[in-house]
Amino acid sequence: MSDYLPNDVVVEILARVPVRSLLRFTSVCKLWYSLITNPSFISTQLNRTISNTTTTNNHLLFVRHYNMFQDIGRYAIHFDNESLDVYMELECPFTTVNDYFRIVGVCNGLICLSDDYDSHTDTVIIWNPSIRKSVNLPQPGLRFASHGMCLLGFGVDSLNDDYKVVRVLYEAENHNYKVPPSVEVYTLNTGTWRNISAAASTPFVLHGFFTLPTFLNGAVHWVASNCIDDNSFRSLIVGFDMGAEVFREMMLPESVAHTDVLKLSVSVRGTSLALTQYQKIWQSENCWVWVMKEYGVVKSWTKLFTIDMREGIRTFMGFRSNNDVLLSARVRGLVSYDPNIKQIKYLRIHGSNRSFYADSYVESLVLLKGENRVLAQANSYHAISNGVANISVREEDRVEEQQ
Repeated sequence: MSDYLPNDVVVEILARVPVRSLLRFTSVCKLWYSLITNPSFISTQLNRTISNTTTTNNHLLFVRHYNMFQDIGRYAIHFDNESLDVYMELECPFTTVNDYFRIVGVCNGLICLSDDYDSHTDTVIIWNPSIRKSVNLPQPGLRFASHGMCLLGFGVDSLNDDYKVVRVLYEAENHNYKVPPSVEVYTLNTGTWRNISAAASTPFVLHGFFTLPTFLNGAVHWVASNCIDDNSFRSLIVGFDMGAEVFREMMLPESVAHTDVLKLSVSVRGTSLALTQYQKIWQSENCWVWVMKEYGVVKSWTKLFTIDMREGIRTFMGFRSNNDVLLSARVRGLVSYDPNIKQIKYLRIHGSNRSFYADSYVESLVLLKGENRVLAQANSYHAISNGVANISVREEDRVEEQQ
């Protein structure tokens, strides 16, 4: 077919093909291999997929949870439909010293993992499960102090088409953390860490070890605190711009600004920044969900709704494509909540409460020609076919059987 069609037409056709088919097509001929593995095509295919997802409402969710009975972290991509049906069960090929990896973030089909949930290690991995490729990041340049705090953020620098991990380190000082922190950035294009500590001149303390950061508008966002005087702190949101590599502060509503940061978490609702405010640090009876309708405009913060958490709800996980929300609940696992009618739907996904992670997902070819230190795989039809076949069929959760 390509002998009779211009290359730009072939690219336009191939950009509409699912990722797993494109992997097989790389073995059709040298021209198709060259086209599909070209960075320009990878970007075109990604943009086409994102556009189609928006127009067709065919959204996917990446979900991770830890099954205590099987002693395994389970990873899957789900259709974001009413029952959250499984689209693809994933085998995580990496070994962890903890029960499971921390999910640093998900962006354009890439999942950033850090092996530091309970015991700190410097292991950070960028993984594309759709094409079974990964990159193990090199040893960071900055040393982590055992009594300090190390935070990570992951996202894309769209202007330079580069994926980055930012690493922020605090030293302990008088039962608090010394400011400003030390900061370094890893860029996928160079494969190296670079010290940018001079970018962190504002005396804030980021908080994201138990509440994860979120990526929006080219920046990673954390809940943070800033010292006003010797006896008081002000909570805020701090974003790290992946392109400019600078930190920017974003104020919270006045009624929230003096809330303990441990009662706050940040997330994304569509194209807007969202904030969850818990009544208590642990086992709240209620939480309130806010959204910043106009990015960066403090006056646009709006309280959307209140969630009654008295029936075992533990954590707000994030928004779904229909603006329902995902919550983790004691005993019942991951549940979907409709804030309009205040109704909960059980999703039959069980695990330890703090192990749940959910975020929107889009399949991509990013890393197709990249490094892979975990899965040595030849670029052939048989290798790709076997890789797809090895994706496990979803088993019914043993917790359901015991209930």
